[in-house]
Amino acid sequence: MKKRLLVYGLLLLSGIARAQPNTGYVLPPAIPDSLTYSTSNIARYINSHYQHNADKLQAAYRWITSHIQYNKDSMYYRFWGEDPDRKLSSVLKNRKGVCENFASLLSRIAEKCGIKTYVVNGYTKTNGSINWAGHSWCAVQLDGEWLLCDPTWDAGNQQQFYYYLLPAQTFIHTHMPFDYLWQLMEYPITHKAFKQGNDSKKKQEPFLFKDSVAQYLASDTLQQMEAISRRMKQQGLENDELRTWYAYNEMKLFIVYQEGDMIMFNQAVANLNTAKKYFNEYIHYRNNRFIPARPDAAINQLFTTIETLLKTAYQQLQQIGTRVENYQYDTEGLQGNLDNFASRVKNQRQFLQRYFAASQSERQQLLYQ
Repeated sequence: MKKRLLVYGLLLLSGIARAQPNTGYVLPPAIPDSLTYSTSNIARYINSHYQHNADKLQAAYRWITSHIQYNKDSMYYRFWGEDPDRKLSSVLKNRKGVCENFASLLSRIAEKCGIKTYVVNGYTKTNGSINWAGHSWCAVQLDGEWLLCDPTWDAGNQQQFYYYLLPAQTFIHTHMPFDYLWQLMEYPITHKAFKQGNDSKKKQEPFLFKDSVAQYLASDTLQQMEAISRRMKQQGLENDELRTWYAYNEMKLFIVYQEGDMIMFNQAVANLNTAKKYFNEYIHYRNNRFIPARPDAAINQLFTTIETLLKTAYQQLQQIGTRVENYQYDTEGLQGNLDNFASRVKNQRQFLQRYFAASQSERQQLLYQ
């Protein structure tokens, strides 16, 4: 057992040695305390004292790990509840937080320094023992390469960081993301392999994680959440923590889908009301025997606008309930309203077709019918 721990320790330290920032790093004057209560001010100070991203990141990491104290009872529950910006303001004010706060703080400052980062969620293993409690850390891109940091586990370390800019092959010995994308490896390991301490099986096709990460970060929030659920199901939900995180992600998806339904319903109603407004203008104009005279093209354009709004409202109605069952919105009532209005629009379109095809004398007769 001692031999195994020694080998593991050497492996971990070798990863740290390869990940050290450039030599010649000089500590700047301490960030004035008055500037350390917002991520924008911290990032502005770092940007003014450093040129290279590696130095900027280390400055942010050093400040966080030396000034923020881990205190699980001091902050909000990690996964939901409070606005992220408000959480970070509270972390900076109280100088206390949990792992998600450490990771989010590093990510936010780094992003404002022009460094691409991502907060990774998963669980951990120390001395061969799994800790099923959820944990958060950071993936960081420097010079086109993705590396991993855990500011929570380095909190209080001043002389040497043990979990700073580690390569994925080293980090995977202790940190397992819920979403295998953030293993950042060509051959991701399974949760079972992580638990048993096994390496990846290279018989599988290599996973092009760089391309996948780039595609993921370029996606919108909904697409990202859908991709997380898809990959988690693909790898398997083998324990309660995985199932809890999957359920949490599905809950967020449900909320987004419901919000999408609300937006579609409201937009459909708005388009229907706008179409009715234009239709009433048209009816008033027709009742006035199309006086003052307008070109046929102008009359036709007005009616085409009505038909386009009606068609769009139908399309929006059809999208409601396609991703999550609809219990909130009266789609049947809206459908009936649309159908009744569509019938009136159809009748008037038929009239206009006859009107445009008629001579001037025939048009007058049509207007009196």
